[in-house]
Amino acid sequence: MKKIKKQIDDLNASWSYAELWDKFPVPARPGKSELAIYEKAIRAKQKAVKNVSLLVLGSTIEYRSLAKKFNIIPDVADFSRENFESLTAYAKEKFKKERFIEIDWLKIKDVGKYDFILGHRPANVIRHDQVPILFKIMYQALKIGGTFFCRGNIWFSGDRDRLDAIIKKWGKTKNRPYPLFTYIEVALYFRCADKRGYLNYPKARAVVKIWRENGFVSEKDYRQISPLISMPAGTKFRGLIKKAEMTRSAQKAGFKKIQWLFTPEEFNRNMPIIKFTK
Repeated sequence: MKKIKKQIDDLNASWSYAELWDKFPVPARPGKSELAIYEKAIRAKQKAVKNVSLLVLGSTIEYRSLAKKFNIIPDVADFSRENFESLTAYAKEKFKKERFIEIDWLKIKDVGKYDFILGHRPANVIRHDQVPILFKIMYQALKIGGTFFCRGNIWFSGDRDRLDAIIKKWGKTKNRPYPLFTYIEVALYFRCADKRGYLNYPKARAVVKIWRENGFVSEKDYRQISPLISMPAGTKFRGLIKKAEMTRSAQKAGFKKIQWLFTPEEFNRNMPIIKFTK
């Protein structure tokens, strides 16, 4: 605990997402309104198909819990068993019926296997030049009529930097329904992204530090936010992907039907659920 406190205090960057997963609020992790969309789709599919097949990209607890709710034995594909075990340890329930696969998503070779694939920001955690490959592999892995639900940080044509307005509205608001990071995360990433959309973590930390110094955020909020943007400078996370890039990559992979779904919360306006149907 002393090590953790020191790293938060001086903003040293040595965390990984898996180590901090339990501290991330929605929409950095799936929320009820997002899961409700998947529930509706799975429930409808189960009326037509006896054994629904599901692939979870990453070790996302909420997606695995959803599979358990519908008595589906999912394939859970993660780059690292350590990530899988770390997130599993955070869960308040046991997942006994799962097939864990330690694999780079870009090396998945399944063909026509899945009714559903669920991914929380999968395109944001791979290199920009790998996005078309990801969509091609997901398209190949789906059954005809199968669905790839992909959530991500998306910049739409005509968008403007809203970070200052968000901080003004929520920075010192008491009794917020969600932690401050929920409201500012995507806008903060947008401001601190380079020309290819990769997040500059040191820049994000500097922005938040200025907020604290100028009294725009409370000390408590600063302490909660700091570790969530404390990944090493070399961490490759694309905090911003343009809609046109996602659409172009998906269409090139073969997806003809693309739907952009939005949950009602204001902080989800740039984090849609994209429904790709084969």
